[in-house]
Amino acid sequence: MASLNGKNTNKNLLKKGFAKYNNDHNFFEFWHKGMLVTRTKTSHNSQDITDGLISAMSKQCKVSKDFFKKFAKCEKSQDDYISELKTNGILENDKN
Repeated sequence: MASLNGKNTNKNLLKKGFAKYNNDHNFFEFWHKGMLVTRTKTSHNSQDITDGLISAMSKQCKVSKDFFKKFAKCEKSQDDYISELKTNGILENDKN
């Protein structure tokens, strides 16, 4: 069973453009071009994130579980995340 380090995941979400919006709990939002795209949360005690919670967070972040694990481990960048959201039809592709 896979798990993610909670403390590292929190730090990495912030590095990737997510904003923490509640100081009592770890609630995160991702905004793109002024539009709220996703919301997710982690445990406030920074415990490991288990497989079931990884699945829930990946759905909240609108990406596959495999992509989310790589994203949370800093194997994927914010640009990769935006590209994935465009591929999944969540964000519109830029018009030239």
